[in-house]
Amino acid sequence: MKADIEKIETLVAQVAREEMVEVFDLAVAREGPRTVIRVFLDREGGIRLGECESFSRKMSAVLDVSDPMPGPYVLEVSSPGLNRRLTKPAHFAAVAGRRIRVALSEPVEGSRNYRGTLFRADGEGIDLERDGKIFRFPYRAVRKANLEVDQEELFGKGKR
Repeated sequence: MKADIEKIETLVAQVAREEMVEVFDLAVAREGPRTVIRVFLDREGGIRLGECESFSRKMSAVLDVSDPMPGPYVLEVSSPGLNRRLTKPAHFAAVAGRRIRVALSEPVEGSRNYRGTLFRADGEGIDLERDGKIFRFPYRAVRKANLEVDQEELFGKGKR
């Protein structure tokens, strides 16, 4: 399956370049008898529905012709969403200065779950500011992380 995933990654990257969109994330998993390919697209200023549709049509045609994995597949194409999952160092670096939620694989100072402002992200890990204190988490300790967008950020102060 690893070789199949690498083929899919290459094909997805090729179509993304042609469509001038960024592959934010890609997940390939077996679900029962079929393979599910989830592609999350983004671009400067945000991705539009029509761009996801265009990518999906082109990607489906490429997958049908190249047949990179055995058996049936399902292709899902979407934006990463407002509260997007952060899985790569570049994802963290792009949201420095914003609020995030982090779940750790092991507790740090008695807690596995942290919310705060992402102070900094580098090649080794992240610095999260919470209640005036900076916590350092290496990427290997981060089980799950998401951007946290609140109403104030979406609609501005005093608007609902």
